Amino acid sequence: MAPRLRAPSIAAISLILLSISAAPAHAQNAAAEALFSDAERLLKEGKVAEACEAFEGSNRLEPRAGTLINLGLCREQNQQLASAWSAFKDALTRVKDPKKKQLATARVAAIEPKLSYLTISVPDESRVEGLTVTRNGKPVDPALWNRAVPVNGGSYKIGGSAPGHEEWSTTVDVPLELGKISVEVPRFKEITKLVEPPPPPPPSTVTVPPPAEDRDSPSMFTGKRKLALGVAGVGVLAVGAAIVLGTQANGFQDDAYALCPSPSVACTRADEANDLMEKGRSRALGANIAYGVGGAAVIGAAVLWFTGAPSARERRVSIKPRANGLDLAVRF
Repeated sequence: MAPRLRAPSIAAISLILLSISAAPAHAQNAAAEALFSDAERLLKEGKVAEACEAFEGSNRLEPRAGTLINLGLCREQNQQLASAWSAFKDALTRVKDPKKKQLATARVAAIEPKLSYLTISVPDESRVEGLTVTRNGKPVDPALWNRAVPVNGGSYKIGGSAPGHEEWSTTVDVPLELGKISVEVPRFKEITKLVEPPPPPPPSTVTVPPPAEDRDSPSMFTGKRKLALGVAGVGVLAVGAAIVLGTQANGFQDDAYALCPSPSVACTRADEANDLMEKGRSRALGANIAYGVGGAAVIGAAVLWFTGAPSARERRVSIKPRANGLDLAVRF
């Protein structure tokens, strides 16, 4: 293992700053110059962290190679190697002064072998829609997923979230130097959707048909009414027969009177006339019986028809939802 290179001391930084300050400088933004001067003062007082923040603020207001080199030296002294390395690398993109370039190059070469790296691994199966990965609360660009990124030593909270999924987080500690830490983002658990139950349906009435024994026929033709129609048919036939018999009886009587018009006068065809009269009386008796049967059948059919009307009752079942079940009510 290569020997560790010690960070410059505050005294060494001060000497470097004096050498940098002695070089020709361009006009600086007043606010940036004030912050730069404040940073130098804080560094002399041993307030390294505050000095670094002031150097960084000055660089934000007016980026300069000299400010970046001072920021890098300050971050290195504060044991923020990744930040120091990044500042020196940025300075090399701007520096023109050979002394400054030599210093920045030397510090990059000294720090780079000591850097610690953090890899946030995001497998394909963990990449749900809308996934956001954070490091200490700040989003990590997806381009940096699955890449070893130089970081300062310290504690880091890695988190993630996605719509419709539970949030996830873990904390890792990265060594100040030579750390190789990797964190894998798991597939987040889906959140069970909470769906409000639909409102209970209004009470409904269900018509229950009568049992099979009550459903003799459709519509108005019940069993009694069918019987009534049969009896009525018999009555109609009986009346028809009575009319025929009555007509025959009248015909026989007319024929008998034609043979023997007057009973008080002797008739040579009396026997034949008597025979016709007997047939007429027989037909008349049959007609009377047929009329009686027909009349009785018609009356009976009428009684059966009216008493055999279908029931007007209807079974109804009312179903009402309750908190612990259903209410079932049957009305007649």
